[in-house]
Amino acid sequence: MSDDRLTGSIQVLRNRRRRAEDWVDRASWTAIGTAVLGSVFVLALGLSDLAFMSQAVPLFSSFFAQGLIGYKLRERSQWAAWGLMASYIASFTVTIVVYGVWSGILVKAAVGYMYVRGWLATLDYEELTKQIAEATTP
Repeated sequence: MSDDRLTGSIQVLRNRRRRAEDWVDRASWTAIGTAVLGSVFVLALGLSDLAFMSQAVPLFSSFFAQGLIGYKLRERSQWAAWGLMASYIASFTVTIVVYGVWSGILVKAAVGYMYVRGWLATLDYEELTKQIAEATTP
């Protein structure tokens, strides 16, 4: 393979890896933002109705987990991406039980989309990094 074609294919791989990094960063910030905003929202509801606080405890734990995992996701960790998906599913399930199926469905769908794209990007990132390493080693 000529040097120009090799350089071009490496550049394509690097561009794809850069896009994967962007999606991982977006998913990470979405997780952190969701954790903060969700906790504030649930806390506000809980303070207005103290009987609700017993139902809110599982939501706090899932939001806290999403925030921590979102922070760890910035390291492009596949384990963090799997953990984020698991915590999102748990949070999604708890919010359906507590608030109902249709409550906040657009927000749930948007957050789920970002998490899935971030999860897929972590898988791509590792594979693209391997391909770049193979292409650049003589």
